[in-house]
Amino acid sequence: MNRPFNTFLLFVLFSLTISGCQHNQSSEDEKYEEQVDSSFSDKKVVMVMIDSIMDHTLNHVIEEGDAPALQYLKENGQYYPDLIAPVPSMSVTIESTILTGEMPDQHHVPGLSWYDEKEDRIVNYGTTWQFWMKNDFSQSAYDVLYRLNNEHLNEDVPTIFEELDKEGLTSGSINLIVYRGNHPHQLTIPLYLDEVSDLPETIETKGPNVLALGRVTKPEIIEDEEELSDGLFNRIGLQDQYSMEVVQELIDQDDQPDFTFIFFPENDRETHKNSPSYTGGIEDAEEYLQGILNSYESWEEAIEENIFIVFGDHGQDQMLEKEEDIAIDLESLYAEYSFAELGEPVSQGEVAFGINQRSAYVYDVHDAGILPELAEQSLQDSRIDFAAWQEGDEVHVISPDVEGLLQFKVNGEWIDRYDQSWSIEGNEQILDLNMSRNEVVYSDYPDVLNHLITALNSHDTPKIMLAAKPGHSFRAEGITIHEAGGEHGGFHKNDLMASMIVSGTDQSPEYIRMVDLKDYILKLLTSDSEPIE
Repeated sequence: MNRPFNTFLLFVLFSLTISGCQHNQSSEDEKYEEQVDSSFSDKKVVMVMIDSIMDHTLNHVIEEGDAPALQYLKENGQYYPDLIAPVPSMSVTIESTILTGEMPDQHHVPGLSWYDEKEDRIVNYGTTWQFWMKNDFSQSAYDVLYRLNNEHLNEDVPTIFEELDKEGLTSGSINLIVYRGNHPHQLTIPLYLDEVSDLPETIETKGPNVLALGRVTKPEIIEDEEELSDGLFNRIGLQDQYSMEVVQELIDQDDQPDFTFIFFPENDRETHKNSPSYTGGIEDAEEYLQGILNSYESWEEAIEENIFIVFGDHGQDQMLEKEEDIAIDLESLYAEYSFAELGEPVSQGEVAFGINQRSAYVYDVHDAGILPELAEQSLQDSRIDFAAWQEGDEVHVISPDVEGLLQFKVNGEWIDRYDQSWSIEGNEQILDLNMSRNEVVYSDYPDVLNHLITALNSHDTPKIMLAAKPGHSFRAEGITIHEAGGEHGGFHKNDLMASMIVSGTDQSPEYIRMVDLKDYILKLLTSDSEPIE
């Protein structure tokens, strides 16, 4: 999900209408020269994340003959239709989870929107540009461009880029919003944006050996960077074509890192607009995937020299036709409580909302002990699936459709498919759990116990967490509703299940979750690296 890109881009376009199309160029002495020399001689790993690829859409484009590259990799590799995303299933949390191999309670990026108690504000990495305008645009943009990687992402939890660097291996990040590594880079803010905001002209950051983020930062190692599609009409490079072109140049120059993580973001916009069944965006991404494979002598050579991991970042749930039926308005639902106006200090109100489309945090801002009543109040809207909050080390869950209370905590007699153990009491039907012979099996809510407890412990301030039923999403000021389109962010399997293809190796991940991909990649590149065939 790529709302930070879209929000940043929309404001750039708006800025151009009032300040003209100038471009900020770094002087030669400001540029960083990437170092990609490596003694690694085994298979490299190329990981391509295509927004919103799901089992039914992937199989459809292959069956229709519209995806020969995806078909080739699938037929010459392993296929997983049920790769599980973390919750909230939003871009920043997903990327943080993949890169750190940890859940939100450890990496500390709770979602696209969350309450920062220390700064007494709602952090929002890009729901809409209208939200940003009311919530301090400069601060929100700086959150995305700097604070996300350098302050919010837990510095005590290493990313895969940092760990590979310790092993003497090189890495690259292409159009990912979360990219922290050990190597210095410079983000350049276009002059037209600098003129209408408080952003500095340049921002110093750290990433992997090679870092590309549209026009904001282009790899200096690329010799023909003027040929990259990063102009105004190419979404300043925050699109699939630019991602492909950067990788093509690296391969052509023999500068391909040992591990390259590439993001194709555009299908997200298409599925939000059309529906989860829309395949036009995947067909477009297929062309750019072909472009990468075609950079080798043959597709056979591509998987002889590399391990390709191609996957979706989350699923999409089908929204209802009309906004009034879709939208769960939290400001109306909690009208008896006070809450601050958008952009004002959150502590001016009793409650606050961190909306992640199909899930939401509702905060007890002053720790007034009102979590149970906030949860009970949520049941007044039957479109809410469940509400959860934590008391001590135990999570409590209630639902408008199922009587009673479910209580659980880590460590106990119940074991799930990921070898996690739980103590569970109460009505298991609330979370659609199947429990028998000390085994707990998930149904509509994959890995839900882990998702709930890690999200609730991802940041400070007492909170409840709400899940929307399929077809619905949450609304408050500045939040977009996609009528008859696709949406995600929640706990349901529709939100969380993406497809993954692995080609070029017989080794499999231990578990098919995004949180387990980091360990899998490290294994492929270090302890069990594979020689080129």
